[in-house]
Amino acid sequence: MEEKTQGKLFGAFTSMSPEIYKDFYKIYYKERLKVFNIITAMIAVVIIIAGFAAYYNGFGAVWTVLALWIGAFMLFYPRMAYRKPYKRSRDVKQTTRFAFYDSFVRERIDGNETDYKYAELMQVLETNKYFFIYHDIASVSIVDKANVKESADGLSELLRAKAAYKRIKG
Repeated sequence: MEEKTQGKLFGAFTSMSPEIYKDFYKIYYKERLKVFNIITAMIAVVIIIAGFAAYYNGFGAVWTVLALWIGAFMLFYPRMAYRKPYKRSRDVKQTTRFAFYDSFVRERIDGNETDYKYAELMQVLETNKYFFIYHDIASVSIVDKANVKESADGLSELLRAKAAYKRIKG
């Protein structure tokens, strides 16, 4: 086993809570829908302006209200897309333990261990509170920085050096 040839560099755990799920889904959808949000915001502004133009040109209040409603919906709905998956998962309770080695990270959930080589990770996103370790597009591990046993800054340096890494606001 690889563990015997090298020592653990960092340890951490994450006990999932509704707050962590909410933070994750907000950031996930913000990152995944970044271009979509920009395009829908531009279209929404055009529709809202068209609604006011319709009103001033005598097309009536119905067309104005319809255009304003569609524009407002397009402007705000993408920012709320995280709510449905969050509501599905917010009550799921699990604790994940992590051990970070020089060439891989070991994840243990309910006695099941999985090793992930850094080179095979899709991406690591770092926020002020978490590390989101994407194994692939549908699988992510969340490391709560508050529960890193050694140093969250040291873990950040390790992940930055070993995997595709991005620091984001959140």
